[in-house]
Amino acid sequence: MSKKALVAGLDIGSNQVCCVAGARDEEARLVKIFSAISIPCDGIKAGAVINIQEAALAIGKAFEETEKAAGSQIGSVIVAMRGNFIKSKNSKGVANINHSSREVTEETVDNALESARKQIRIEPDQEILQIIPKEYILNQQRGIQNPVGMEGTYIEVDVHTFIASSSNLGNISKAMSSVGVNYDDRVFGYLAASDILVTREEKELSCLVIDFGGLTTGFVHYVDGIIRHTDELANGSDYITRDIGHKLRAAYSVSKEIKERYGAALVYSDFKNEEFEYKAADGRNIKKCETFELVNDIITPRVDRILYEIKGVMEKNDYGDEFLSGGIILTGGGSKLSGIAEAFEKAFNCSVRTSSPNSEKVVGPYEILSNSSYTTAIGAMASGFSVLKIYPQKKSSKNNVVSKISKWFEEIF
Repeated sequence: MSKKALVAGLDIGSNQVCCVAGARDEEARLVKIFSAISIPCDGIKAGAVINIQEAALAIGKAFEETEKAAGSQIGSVIVAMRGNFIKSKNSKGVANINHSSREVTEETVDNALESARKQIRIEPDQEILQIIPKEYILNQQRGIQNPVGMEGTYIEVDVHTFIASSSNLGNISKAMSSVGVNYDDRVFGYLAASDILVTREEKELSCLVIDFGGLTTGFVHYVDGIIRHTDELANGSDYITRDIGHKLRAAYSVSKEIKERYGAALVYSDFKNEEFEYKAADGRNIKKCETFELVNDIITPRVDRILYEIKGVMEKNDYGDEFLSGGIILTGGGSKLSGIAEAFEKAFNCSVRTSSPNSEKVVGPYEILSNSSYTTAIGAMASGFSVLKIYPQKKSSKNNVVSKISKWFEEIF
C-alpha cells in the first residue's frame, strides 16, 4: 500500500461517529477505501453535539483507529453534517459573459454562484454550509450541468443552498479540533450519500433517495437529473427500538436485539409466526412474545408513521407529484430491517431497492461497502468528484490526532 497521505470522510451521525479512510484516484475518478470505523457516541444526537467531551473522544478514537487500520497517515478530512439545524433554500444568480470570445470560464461560473449567494438571506446566527448548482441556463437554454467552454452572452444558475446554525457548526468544529482533527471541507451528509448511490439513469428518470437512519430520516429528490428537494424528518429506526422497549418492557439493548433478530416492517405473505423469549427490564425475569405481535402491533405502526410523514413532506414539495420512474433508493441503518423495501414499495407504488455505493465510483472491502453505516462518510470522501460547490471552503492545519488526544486526556483527567 502506498504510504502517501490519505483522505478521510467523517460522518457525524444520529448517535455515532463513522470514519472512512482511502485515496482518490483522480484519473479513474473513483475512491479506493482502505479502512472504516464506527464509534457509538452519547455526545451526539441527530447530528448535533450535546456533549463536547464525549463527542471529541468518539471523533478522536474513530480517526485514530481508522488511520491505524489503513496503515498510513490521513492528510485531509471532509466532514459530513446533518441534523435539524441545517435548512435548505433555493435561489438564482446571473453573470454576464464579457469575454470577446463569449466563452464561459470558471470565473464566469463563480460570478454567477456569488450572485446567487448574495440573494440568500440568512440570520445572524446562521452561515452557509454548502451551495449546490442544480442547473445552469445559458441564453435561456436550460438543463446545462457544466457550462465551462460553451458560448453565450449571459449565464444564469439555479442553486440549492444548505444553511446551518453557526453555534451547532462551531460545536462540531470545537469537538474535532480539541483532539487534533481539523476538516478541509464540509458537506451536507444526505447529499454526499445519495451522490454515490444513484445512477445517472435513475436521476434522469426521477428518483427519491431515503437515508433511513437512527433518529432521523433524510431524503433527496431528483427530477430530470436535477436535485429538486432535500429534507429531514425527526423519526428513524431507533424509534422502532424504543417502541419495542415500551411495549415489551425490555431494556434498549434487548429491544435492539429483538428488532434485528425477529423484526420486520410488515407481515408479508410467507411470514412465519413464532414465539421467542427475552429478558425483562429487570434483567432477571424471562418473558415471551410472538413475532406476529411484535411486527403487527409494534413495528408496522411506527413504519407506517414514518412513511406517512415522508409522503406528507413530498406532497408539499413543488415536485412531489412527479412519478418516481427511477424508484426509491434506500440506505441507512434502518434499511436493514426485513421487509422495509416492500413497505416502501407498497406505500409509494414504485420500485424500491436497498443500495451500496456505486462500483463505478467506489471500490474497497465488501464488509465496508455493504455496511450502510459507512455510506455517508464514503460519500463525503467522493464529494470532490461531483459538481457540488462547497462555499466557503474551509482549510485547516495538518491533522495531528495522536498528540492532541494525549494532551486532551491530560487536561481532563
